[in-house]
This record gives sequence, C-alpha cells and structure tokens, in this order.
Amino acid sequence: MKYKVQKGLIVQKLDDKITIFDGDESVLYTFNETASFIFSKLKLDWEKEKLIEALVKKYGISEKKAEKDISELIKELKEKKIIR
Repeated sequence: MKYKVQKGLIVQKLDDKITIFDGDESVLYTFNETASFIFSKLKLDWEKEKLIEALVKKYGISEKKAEKDISELIKELKEKKIIR
C-alpha cells in the first residue's frame, strides 16, 4: 500500500530526525530516529516487507517488532492526518 503525505505540511530533516509542521493545526511533530527512518521510506513508496527487512538489518530487531513498530507509526500518522 502506498501512502501520500498530506499537502500543506512542512517536512524538514535535521540530522537523523524529521520534524513536520502542520500550519492549519499549528502543531509541530518531531520524530525520533526510527520513526524518521520509517517515514522517509514511506515517502519513497517502499513496500512494507522491504521496510521490515531494512529495520531488522539497521536496528537488529525481530521481524515481529519491526512490523509492530511500522504498523503503530502508520496508524498514528493517519490519525494525525500526516499521511493518507
């Protein structure tokens, strides 16, 4: 499944972290390194399986943990209307 970042959001990368400013809601979101990694790959239209593999390799976690982390972040991004 492909996700699109909502229009009108200001996305900025600072070191290993991403910040997103929603001007309509006047809210600033700051992602930690892992969330920033996942978000950047979602923007590149990576498939979930490829993303799971990359997280396992990069952070040395289990596939189950990687899948859970990805699913939780996607759910949160949808709830906050950052992606659709």
